[in-house]
Amino acid sequence: RNLFLENLVTVTLRSTHYYLIDAGHGKLMVDTGWAGTLPALKSQLKRYDIDLAQIRFIMITHHHPDHAGLTQEIKQASHARLIILEKQIPFLENLKTFYGEKGIYEPIRVEANDLVLKSSNRAALKQIGVQGEIIETPGHSDDSVSLVLDSGVAFIGDLHPPDFVQEDAREATCQSWKKLLGLSVKTVYPAHGIPYQMDDVRKSLAIC
Repeated sequence: RNLFLENLVTVTLRSTHYYLIDAGHGKLMVDTGWAGTLPALKSQLKRYDIDLAQIRFIMITHHHPDHAGLTQEIKQASHARLIILEKQIPFLENLKTFYGEKGIYEPIRVEANDLVLKSSNRAALKQIGVQGEIIETPGHSDDSVSLVLDSGVAFIGDLHPPDFVQEDAREATCQSWKKLLGLSVKTVYPAHGIPYQMDDVRKSLAIC
């Protein structure tokens, strides 16, 4: 369990964190992991007395294989609904290219009961019991998004502080962090490493 957000469950597989937060009568899972790791995920969830069927919704912060590779397998196993920004959908093709003919990847299908958002949509999240919004936060990738909760917590995937990124990604990264600041984010949950306070990022924003 985590000190910053009540009832948050953090699952870590191959050094990447996946977060489960309360969403009505089930869980919203932020990122899913590598294709083929469903047994490992189930084993981790058992430690928290969570059944796969409790995952009712999935969102992916970006299309990279350690964040989205297991998405369709979870959808099929738990009947979870994918929440995705319209802008992210074309990037899903990149996962097919990455996994190629390895036979372990089940391609993500955006289906009729999934929630496809044209942009940040608070109303859609409120309907599933989540108080917050999904916003575009490019920098690490062009399709990167973050989940920002009204409590001041943000799940940012692989959005790195500006002083940790290459020059060509710095402008987009700076704009994303400024957007998070504007939404009064206080605590940040990255996909790699430990949670940290927004104040820890402010110094590196000086280079923006």
